[in-house]
Amino acid sequence: MWRRVKQVLAALTARVTAADREFVAAWLAPAERELFYAMNLPDQYHALQVAYTARRLAAGRGGVDYGLLTRCALLHDVGKVKGDVSTFDKTFAVLAHRLAPGRAEGWGRAGRGGRIANLRHALHVYFRHPERSAALLAGIGANERLVGIISSHHQPPAPGEPPELTILREADDMH
Repeated sequence: MWRRVKQVLAALTARVTAADREFVAAWLAPAERELFYAMNLPDQYHALQVAYTARRLAAGRGGVDYGLLTRCALLHDVGKVKGDVSTFDKTFAVLAHRLAPGRAEGWGRAGRGGRIANLRHALHVYFRHPERSAALLAGIGANERLVGIISSHHQPPAPGEPPELTILREADDMH
């Protein structure tokens, strides 16, 4: 629960500095940057924090592609597009998942409309953002490894996964 409180506080105080923008520019191609900046500010801030943490976690671990890891961390939530889900609806989705995870996921449906449709859409985005992110990235011709890692970042760990996926999950769980 404390993690969720931290996330709300981080969202309310989120900002992207000039140094953060330079970091994004250094690691992402122009089309990837467009997707990154199409997220709302709290999601951009979250992705940056995940990237910085992932890089720290990767230090000293062998076999990690730091460039791939950094790009995955910055892009893992691009399926959460600015204006697609309101703050209230996003909060509802988080609470619904916490209180009734199976039912909440089953209730999610793509498509905005009235109040109920918007809530259902928020649940859809909440549970399906990895696939949405992967589809957006595939649509701009992103690297297959990057797309695969991002599409899997909320799935349970499996044998033989790339270390970048393991580290991304760990860093994302910290933020």
